[in-house]
Amino acid sequence: MRIENGERRIKKGSPEKSSDFLGRIVGEGITPYLCWKLNNYFRFPSVSTPKYNSENIMLNEALDKLTEILKNTDPKKVLFVKGSGNMGIMQNITKLFFENYGATFAVGSTCDGLGEEGIIKGRGKSLILPTWIIKNAKNIIIWGRNPYVTNIHLIPMIKDKYIVSIDAIETKTAKNSDLFIQVKPNTDFYLAILLAQMVIESEQYDVSDNFDEYKKIVFSYDRKVLMKKCGINNEELMKLFEVIKQGAAVLTGLGIAKCKECWKTTWAIDSLFYMLGYFGKKDRGVAFLGSSGYGINNPFAINHKKQVPLWDVNLDDYDVVFVQAGNPLVSFPNRHEWQKLKNKTTVVFGKYMDETAQIATLFIPTKDFFEKKDVRGSYFHEFVITQKSNRFLSGGKKISEYELTEYLMDKFGFKGLKSEDDYIDEILNADLEKTGDEIYRKRVFDKPPYSEGFFTNNGKFKFLNEDFEYNEKPFEIVTAKHDKALNSQFQRDDNIYINLNSNNIMLCFVRKNFDEKVVKYDKNLPLNIIYTKGGTTINKILKAKGENAFYEI
Repeated sequence: MRIENGERRIKKGSPEKSSDFLGRIVGEGITPYLCWKLNNYFRFPSVSTPKYNSENIMLNEALDKLTEILKNTDPKKVLFVKGSGNMGIMQNITKLFFENYGATFAVGSTCDGLGEEGIIKGRGKSLILPTWIIKNAKNIIIWGRNPYVTNIHLIPMIKDKYIVSIDAIETKTAKNSDLFIQVKPNTDFYLAILLAQMVIESEQYDVSDNFDEYKKIVFSYDRKVLMKKCGINNEELMKLFEVIKQGAAVLTGLGIAKCKECWKTTWAIDSLFYMLGYFGKKDRGVAFLGSSGYGINNPFAINHKKQVPLWDVNLDDYDVVFVQAGNPLVSFPNRHEWQKLKNKTTVVFGKYMDETAQIATLFIPTKDFFEKKDVRGSYFHEFVITQKSNRFLSGGKKISEYELTEYLMDKFGFKGLKSEDDYIDEILNADLEKTGDEIYRKRVFDKPPYSEGFFTNNGKFKFLNEDFEYNEKPFEIVTAKHDKALNSQFQRDDNIYINLNSNNIMLCFVRKNFDEKVVKYDKNLPLNIIYTKGGTTINKILKAKGENAFYEI
């Protein structure tokens, strides 16, 4: 199962065991059977010592300090901010305490929330495309996604298929594709509309209730204008059209949903492929980042009494900020706002001594997935990984999310907390098939997603009915993932990359806003693009509003 120099071939149609699929892909690092990111959990040890005002303290002292802080603060003046930096569903259990306590929850997404908004408009829910459908597909279309960096477990399933990559940058995935179509940033909507015109003109397509509204939007654009907007030529367009007519597994990613209006892009892409009959089929389909919790139970789903959209947070309204599994000082846009954490009583409950942890009043180290009991799903595949024993000992200096919640519930006299094993059993009390050691498969994906209808009010797909209102800019921001990092964790690339032949407006902007040490020149990049692999530098200038982050100046 090992890839040598990025190459690995498997016989078409040959089944792979789930244990192989989930783990034994890349030979690099401490063990040749784990991907780069999982190897990094061992390569970069997590912090195991609590700190108060940057001084080392014992875990029991840290818990006493946290209790004192919370008891001496008006609950509505406590803001709870949670990222996803520590794997597992059990990390959500801390919400049970903070909801009882009366804290305010910052609600929103730094990642897929914007794109998911468009998926929900059409389908009702965003579901993954099960691996068996990907294996059955004749063609693979990778649209705004770079699995050779972000999703390497997918590669063995697709390497012998005809692969089309659509992206603004020639990524590693694009270089390994049979057909690469380079589009201008934030123009994927126009490409979806362009292809929709061709499908409708072919007079072979499926319709739903509000098709006429959608058709009106589709033909409100001139074809030549659309081609110019997205930067595609006629030869590329015809090749792509032939592939989508044949059928494919369409795997979209965050690259199609970066601008404020880009939730309409995911909706436009879904509308295109609904016309072509892609949903509910065994050899084709469309997937964004699906819901990792679908097909298992979530005992921690809460409608918070007090909440605020994450990107509308005004830290002046709060005295204490509890940050769990996140690094707002680096990973969040609106950096001018999150810099205020330096002047707040900030509590960080996390794994690493990152930038936010370094300025925290109190740092409490958490156990990682291998040191606690937990369950995790995936936004990509249908498998569930369980951790029913503490495989690695943490030396008594760290505390799991359950243990912290149990401690706080007891200190504040709150009732209703179940045992840890009861929560694990409740999560797994679903229609699951055991396929390996602590690995389950969700049986809900025995059938193709949406084969029995959609999750909308009437069970039918809803076509796009809102036009794209995006103003072209003198230059665009393109953000991507670094192959040796996981968000702000591990080995980061803090540089920004530009083509020196870009327009003067962009070059002046770069010189004004970034230290020359982080600006790198790449003549192979498209003109008028600021390209970055992570948020360390670019989040300095990015602003967002509402619940879901977007990446615009």
